[in-house]
Amino acid sequence: MASAVSDPVSPGGVQRITPAWVGPAVTVAVAVLYLGAAFAVTSGFWGDLGTATPAVNPQDHVFFQWVLAHGGQVAEHGIYPFTTKSLNMPDGVNLMANTSVLGLGIPMSPITLFVGPQAAFAVLLVIGLAGTAFGWYWAFSRHLGTGNRLVAFAGGALCGFAPGMVSHAQGHVNWTAQFVVPWLVVAVIRLGRPGRAIRRGIWLGILVTYQAFVNEEVLLYTALGIFVFVLCYVIFNPRAVKERVPSFLGGLAVAIVLAAALLAYPLWVQFFGPQSYRGVPTAVKDVSTDLAAYPAFARLSIAGSTAEAERLTQGPAEENSFLGWPLLIVCLIAVVLTWRRRTTWALVVTGFVFTALSLGPRIMIDQDDTGVDGPWRWLENLPIFNSVVPTRLSLIVVPVAAALLTVGAGRALELGRGRRPPVTKTIRALTAAAVLAALIPLAPKAIPTTDVAPTPAFVTAGLWRDYATDGRALVFVPVTDNIYLDGMRWAAQAQIGFAIAGGYFLGPATEGSDNRAIFNAPTRFTTALFDQTSRSGDLPPVTDETRAKFTDDLTFWRADALVLPQTETNAGQLRLLVVDLTGEIPDDIGGAWVWRL
Repeated sequence: MASAVSDPVSPGGVQRITPAWVGPAVTVAVAVLYLGAAFAVTSGFWGDLGTATPAVNPQDHVFFQWVLAHGGQVAEHGIYPFTTKSLNMPDGVNLMANTSVLGLGIPMSPITLFVGPQAAFAVLLVIGLAGTAFGWYWAFSRHLGTGNRLVAFAGGALCGFAPGMVSHAQGHVNWTAQFVVPWLVVAVIRLGRPGRAIRRGIWLGILVTYQAFVNEEVLLYTALGIFVFVLCYVIFNPRAVKERVPSFLGGLAVAIVLAAALLAYPLWVQFFGPQSYRGVPTAVKDVSTDLAAYPAFARLSIAGSTAEAERLTQGPAEENSFLGWPLLIVCLIAVVLTWRRRTTWALVVTGFVFTALSLGPRIMIDQDDTGVDGPWRWLENLPIFNSVVPTRLSLIVVPVAAALLTVGAGRALELGRGRRPPVTKTIRALTAAAVLAALIPLAPKAIPTTDVAPTPAFVTAGLWRDYATDGRALVFVPVTDNIYLDGMRWAAQAQIGFAIAGGYFLGPATEGSDNRAIFNAPTRFTTALFDQTSRSGDLPPVTDETRAKFTDDLTFWRADALVLPQTETNAGQLRLLVVDLTGEIPDDIGGAWVWRL
C-alpha cells in the first residue's frame, strides 16, 4: 500500500491526499531545472573549454584557473596550501590573502588533474549558480512557512540567478559559489530551537570554516546580514525570543570556538604571514553602488542594456544591484500584505541597512554626486571593513528581496484559501502574474565569451620541462600581470609544473604596518620595458645600462629562461628586443621562443 501525506493547501477547504513520492520528485525536478538554467547561462564556456574565456573579465578567469590548479596540487602532492613561490618569484604570494578557493579547488581536484582547470572552472560555475538557487529553495520551502514549493522555487531562482550573481559569473567563481550561505542561515535559525545546542553549534562551526575556504568576503557579508536581521527580530519580538536566547547563545559559542580553532593558523598567515597586506587596493576600495542602479536592469538581464548598465556601474563584473523596478514594487506589495509579521520588518530593516552601506562613502544618484556622505564613511577605515568593496554589499539585499517575494506570495495564496473557487483562482493568477512580472525581466542572458589562442605544444607536450628547474622561474615576455596572462594560463594548464615571475594577484605595495594591497607585483625596469614595447610596437634603444638593469632583474627573478608566446601582440618586435638584450637567438619550440639563461 503506497504511503501518502495530507495536503492542507487545497481550494474550498477540501483535504487532498498527496503520494509520498511527490515531495522527493519535486525536489529532484527543481534541482534539474536549476542545473539546466546554469548550463544555459554558462553555455559559452562549454563549446571549447580550452579556449573560451569571459569577454569582459579574462584576468580573473585565468587567476581562478591557477588557484584551482594549486588546489589540485595540494590534493595530489600535499604541498603547503596557504602561500606559494610558484607565482611572483622570488617573493611569492600569500594565497590566504587572495581568494585561493581551497574549499573548491581541493574537492574539484580530480577534474582539474584529469581534464584541466578550465573544465573545473566551468563545472564550478554551474554548481555555484544551481547550488545557490537550490539551497535557497530549500531554506524558503522549509523555514519561511509558505507551504508552496512554486513560491520557494521562484525565491531560489532569484537568489541563484540574480543579476549580481550572473555578473560575477564572468570570472568570479568564488562569488557564484554561494551554495553554503542558505545552509548557514538555516543553521543559525536552528540555534534558537531547544536542545542539541552543542551539535548544532558544531555544524554551524563546520559550515563557517568551509565557507572561509571558499570566500571569506561572502562569509563576512553573511555574518553581517544575519547579525542585523537577528538583532532586528529580537528587538521587534522580544517576548517570543526570550526563551530561545540560552540555546541560541550556547550553540553560537560552540560554533565560534570551533571555527576559531580551525581557522586560527590560516588567518594568522593571511594577516601576518609573508606577503600580507592591509586593505584592498585604492582603485577598488571606494567602488560603490549608484542608488539609481537598484531599479535598473543589468546588461545580462533580458530587460537590460549595456548602455544603461555602463552608466550606472564601474564594471560589467560588478553589477551587484540592478534588481529592477518591477521586483521592488512587488517587494513593497509583499510588505503591505505581511506588515503584521516581525520577520517582514526585520527583512525590511536589513535590506535598508545594506542598501545604504552599498552606496559607499559618497551617495551617487544617476551619476550625480549628491554631496551627501553615506554611512559607509563611518566604517571604511575600520579593520576588516577596509578590505570590503562597498558595492558588493548590494548582494546581501538579493536574498532579502527574495525572502520578501516569497513571504508576500505565500501570504497572498493564504488569503485565497477557503474562498469560493473563482476568487481563489483569481488570487492565484494575480500572485503568479506578480511573481512573473518581477522575475522575467531579470532572466539572465548567456555569459558572453571570446576565444584565446590555443595552448601550444610548449605546454601541452611538456616541452617546458627542458627549461624549468625547481627553485627558479620562467620569465614570460611581457612579464605576467593582469594584462599579459599567458604565463599564468600556461602554468595552470601545466598543473603549476613551473614557477613564473610576476603574476596577477593581490600583494603588498611596500613593506610596513599600514601597507595597502596592489594588483600584480611591483613594477621593475624590465617589466616596464617589455610592456612599452608590446603596447607601442616600437623598439627602445638598448644601452649597456639597459642590459645591466635587465640582468639585475633576471637575477632577482632567478630566471631559468625567457619565454615569448608567438601569439603575443607585437611578438616580432619583442623578439628583436630580447635578442638585443641577451645577444642570443632563441629556441623556436612548441609555439614559443625561448631563451635559456
